[in-house]
Amino acid sequence: MSKAVNLGSVMEGIFAIAVGLIMCESDAPGRQLTVSAVNNIRSQVKSSMYTRAGFTKVLFRGKQYKVKTAGNQSDYVPDFVTVTLQVSLKEGEVASAYGKAYYDNTKESVIQKLVSQVVSSATKYKKDLEAAKNQYLLNQMPEKVDIVIVADGVGGEQSGGDLKGDVAVDITINGQKITNQNLNFSLKAGTTPSKTISNESPYKSMSRINETFGLGINPQKYSFLAGTTRTPKEKFEKVKYTQMFYEETLDGLVRVFNEGQGSEKAWEFLKNAAFGKDYANVVSIGATKTTESSLEYINALQKRYPILLTRKVGANVKFMIQEINKPLFQIRYKNRSQILGENEAQIKELKMMIETENIFKQPKDFDPAIGNIGV
Repeated sequence: MSKAVNLGSVMEGIFAIAVGLIMCESDAPGRQLTVSAVNNIRSQVKSSMYTRAGFTKVLFRGKQYKVKTAGNQSDYVPDFVTVTLQVSLKEGEVASAYGKAYYDNTKESVIQKLVSQVVSSATKYKKDLEAAKNQYLLNQMPEKVDIVIVADGVGGEQSGGDLKGDVAVDITINGQKITNQNLNFSLKAGTTPSKTISNESPYKSMSRINETFGLGINPQKYSFLAGTTRTPKEKFEKVKYTQMFYEETLDGLVRVFNEGQGSEKAWEFLKNAAFGKDYANVVSIGATKTTESSLEYINALQKRYPILLTRKVGANVKFMIQEINKPLFQIRYKNRSQILGENEAQIKELKMMIETENIFKQPKDFDPAIGNIGV
């Protein structure tokens, strides 16, 4: 029987493989970005991937160089390059999508569409990776270059949501590590590109809102909501006081925006939710298209349109760009719970999501030097 997998986690590993192949400046079979090359590496994955040590594979070791448009002679001084893949993912979320010639999972047909999209899409992240390669391939200097592509899903949740990067590219040239924030990626994946950039418990999310916007809500007042709920009374109190916390948060947001202090804090809240403290670029892969966004783009958007307004739509709050009357993002409160009686409640789903709107997606030709935001 086919087994279930977490599509997002599976694609973290696949995206890391694809990035590794992009960094191999080679026309050798198995070292180019193709569907067959990606799937071939998937089949080689061992059980070590499900540990913090992870699965390690050297994708390339040897001389790399750019070639002339005509002919096959190097146009620049070759560099000695090693490209290494390090992937550590949760076994329960991905095991049936790796390590076999036949991938026995319920989402394999969707995974293959996403692999094809990763291979064929024209995206800014590929341009950023090519630019990173050119920094050492085109500088006329022979260098020793070590490239490590890391996908650490096993340890990635320990940041508590402050770090967003799922796949990172570390480059070391002659023993010196090169810092490049454009090579850190927060990956989303689904049949359609995901608009969700944060999915947390309402308590955790509202605590972030309270802190970012300076709402003045006593953090101890609702701190018990962070605990587990087992008894009927605990469930009742969680449903009751989560709703109270939400209503108090909404009142605070209204006050802050009425006082004219909300816009800058809303931009800050969006940036933290999307890009985190590690400034990861957002890459959202769907079956037929890929969308992207970056801190540089959102900064350019804020510079052009600094004023935001709030609009309540049902249980959700939309943050609107005032000048063009377009939504930027929303806080979505999903409450599928029910109070059954005195000290008794049923909790089916209780979470809060930060969801972006179309304007959050940066144009394919976005250039930070120009600031062409497209709206």
